[in-house]
Amino acid sequence: MSAQTYNRWTAGIATGVFVIVSGLLASLSTEPSTDSLRQRPSTFFTDPSGARALYLVVKQFLPAAEQWRRPIDFLPLTGAQDAASTLIAAEPARPLSLAEVKHLESWLRAGGQLILFTSNGWPLRQRPVSNDVESDEDPASENAAGSETLLSHYAPSLRWTKADKFNTGRAAGSSIPDGEIVLRWRRSFRNTDGAKVIAAANNTPLAIEVPVGQGRIIAIADPTMASNSALRRSDNAVWLVSLAAGWRVGKILFDEYHHGFGQKRGAVELTYAFLMTPWGWCFLQLVAAGLLYVFVYRRRFGRIKEPLLPHRASPLELVEARAGVLRVAVAQGLAADLIVQHLCANLGKTHGKTADAANLSGELEHLAKSRAAAAPATALHALFARVQKGERLNDREFIALGRTAGEIIRGSKI
Repeated sequence: MSAQTYNRWTAGIATGVFVIVSGLLASLSTEPSTDSLRQRPSTFFTDPSGARALYLVVKQFLPAAEQWRRPIDFLPLTGAQDAASTLIAAEPARPLSLAEVKHLESWLRAGGQLILFTSNGWPLRQRPVSNDVESDEDPASENAAGSETLLSHYAPSLRWTKADKFNTGRAAGSSIPDGEIVLRWRRSFRNTDGAKVIAAANNTPLAIEVPVGQGRIIAIADPTMASNSALRRSDNAVWLVSLAAGWRVGKILFDEYHHGFGQKRGAVELTYAFLMTPWGWCFLQLVAAGLLYVFVYRRRFGRIKEPLLPHRASPLELVEARAGVLRVAVAQGLAADLIVQHLCANLGKTHGKTADAANLSGELEHLAKSRAAAAPATALHALFARVQKGERLNDREFIALGRTAGEIIRGSKI
């Protein structure tokens, strides 16, 4: 193979490898997340309308930057643990509820900073609004401006210009960092209602400051100033980072809840949120009243059961039970045998010998000859002998037989 042919093969193989690797890299690369339907400046999207670039830039220079995906009334107040110093809301699609407005005002008065990119002042919730389909009406029109908004509470005469083509110009104002800052915008304020202008370009106000207690609201007229396309072609990111960093030390939160990206909550948290409502308090009162009724009136939740009788072991009851059985069976002979057996067993324990149960008469005869219990044993032997012959004793004689046996047992233990 000649050197020219070898070089051609080497170049062809290298070109093929390059094409294959390029195709693999292109197929494995992540597709940019787009929001083609609603065009929201959300930090979840990397298309020109999204605000992912601003979130990454702020997180790069201020590490304590997070996405906020809960209602604003859950926002910790300044001074609390994990409290945020700045909340950034870029053209929120969902309106504010009355509870969120009250909590937001308390948070601002405690020293929070709200950087609000809005072209309509952030409307308040007055009636159910569908967020799935955008209205064709310009949000900065006179009709939209006439509705109640968050900014209308602080600057009622604030007005916006209509959206125009993108403009780029050198900015000036108290919020502009030292050096030449070029901003890119499409919309500005037409009337600032006497509010302090902190950023302007080409003699058009772009941002105003509204003090609220110890905090403030930074209202920026054009929401597209936070978009990826604007940050790519201007110094908007430098200015916005300086706005967030120039306030107090704390977390920087990007509102995503009002873009429709609410955080899912568990059953425990939802139950606690329900119990904190008036209906929840009513439910707790009903539960408390029911428990009080159950314990006061001792209501049962099952079938009635008979109480268990205490265990008793009475010797008299045992004797009466056995005597009753023998009386019914008319077993006088058996009863006499049991009495004598019991006597012999006790005497055997006392004297350390075993009595012959098969010869009870002999045992009694041997006992009658002893000196310890001669007289009682002789009487017992006489009565027992009559029983063994088949004679029937009367009750008095049978009682005497048992009493005599008891006397002999007690005498042997003395």
